[in-house]
Amino acid sequence: MSIAIVGLLATACKTMQIEKPNESYLPSNLAPALSELPLQVELDVKKLESSINKKMTGVIYEGSNISNKDLKIRVEKAQNFTFTINNNVIEYRVPLKVWSRFAWKVEKFGYAVGDNYEANGAIALTYKTTISFDKNWKLVSKTIGAGYEWLQTPRLNVVGVNVPVTPIANLALSQCDKLITAQIDKSLSESIDLKKYVSQAWAEVQKPREVNPENNLWIRITPKDVYVSPFTSTGNKLNLAVALYAQIESFLGAQPAANPVTPLPAFKYVNRPAQQFNLNIGGDVTFDKISDLAKKQLLNKTFSEGNKKITITDLSIFGSEGKAVFVADVIGSFKGRIYFTGNMVYNAEKIAMEITNPEFSVKTSNVLVKSASWLLHGMILKQLTPYLTYPVKTDLESMKTQVNKMIGNYTVMDGVSLQGKLNNLSVTSLSLVPGAVRIQANVKGNVALKIQELKF
Repeated sequence: MSIAIVGLLATACKTMQIEKPNESYLPSNLAPALSELPLQVELDVKKLESSINKKMTGVIYEGSNISNKDLKIRVEKAQNFTFTINNNVIEYRVPLKVWSRFAWKVEKFGYAVGDNYEANGAIALTYKTTISFDKNWKLVSKTIGAGYEWLQTPRLNVVGVNVPVTPIANLALSQCDKLITAQIDKSLSESIDLKKYVSQAWAEVQKPREVNPENNLWIRITPKDVYVSPFTSTGNKLNLAVALYAQIESFLGAQPAANPVTPLPAFKYVNRPAQQFNLNIGGDVTFDKISDLAKKQLLNKTFSEGNKKITITDLSIFGSEGKAVFVADVIGSFKGRIYFTGNMVYNAEKIAMEITNPEFSVKTSNVLVKSASWLLHGMILKQLTPYLTYPVKTDLESMKTQVNKMIGNYTVMDGVSLQGKLNNLSVTSLSLVPGAVRIQANVKGNVALKIQELKF
């Protein structure tokens, strides 16, 4: 037997020892996402109606010698005031009882004949209040009279005596308008302290919060500005959308430090609805999970090139300088442990992680040049690489579910909760971290800070 043949047999039987590439990882940071986080304020007009009805009871106005006339008027609340709403305008119907005592005189046959008469009636006054806010977040309301309707016209069963209906109505209106409009504006101003809620929410959202204790996923929100959309109304609800324009960051691991709290900006309107909530998140798929799936398909599988063959007996993964390193124990025409690397990328069509540009490590190539140059042709790597694809649909759905679980109804503070749902998820990049491939994804949806109820 020739020396060359003996050498080849010796190489085939020998387990080759190849130096392992250095294990290393590049920093993995989740980029902040700019987003708008609506603060939904809902005002129940029926509760406001009830509040004002409790404050205004009994006699609203009583006076005599009105406008230097022999006329007395007493105005009492007849029924509860009723409110309707149309965006930022509240309309009121105010039913009142009107008692009047007036002097009536007439000249007949050269004599002055007269007496004092009393008349009772019922009138419904109507008002409109327009609501807005000043730059300091203080509610500004302007209430004006919008007319009246006699529900019961004052009448007397005295022949020849006419009740001065129009003067009585005008006097009742002139005396009651200021009282009623001032009370309505005062009640609204005292009841709706929007700045209190927005200031509290503004400060509270800036505290880092743990989204998922299992993965140590944290969210930190840094509001940059605030915008208010015009009022809208639905049924008996007055809605005000306050959008916090914010930088939203997520962190994996230890609790991030809180940023210094910034002061609440001045109030300002923007004539558009808030944009979608936007968050960058990260989720880890462990090397063990990836290698376990690969081993189910590859262990004891044989790959051939010409008359040369290798069989995979074990497989594992780690990271080196931003690339995935696959460690394969093989037997056959070459026996030993080989290392090959590749770029871990996301395939959106397959919803999977896969390897591109596979190649043997430098140290592995150096050994193969001398002992198994046929492996360097690349055919076996190309045959092997498709088995290293890892589907991540389940992992992505899990990431979305975990965040939605928190966002579904998360109490930020007493009376204010985070509500909504993230619908759209897209993978932005992959990075290798110790023990895992980190999927970096962006999720969008409709999320808002909800004030459950304003207190009146």
